[in-house]
Amino acid sequence: MKYTIRKYDGDDCYSWAVFLKSDLPKGSRGIVFYGEATPSYCGLSRDQARYYKGIMEKKHAGRACRG
Repeated sequence: MKYTIRKYDGDDCYSWAVFLKSDLPKGSRGIVFYGEATPSYCGLSRDQARYYKGIMEKKHAGRACRG
């Protein structure tokens, strides 16, 4: 599972959020607004968002989609 950090519903220093990449609209760039996608974590600084992204990727690293 791939995660990404984006600005979420604002433009201050605590507007960063962690999203599952597949939840974002195709070709999405810039700020993600409420209703476009559901964040895993939100209300973070950029450093905090990077930290939580790393945790989520490590947590799901061993799990691969089988189908």
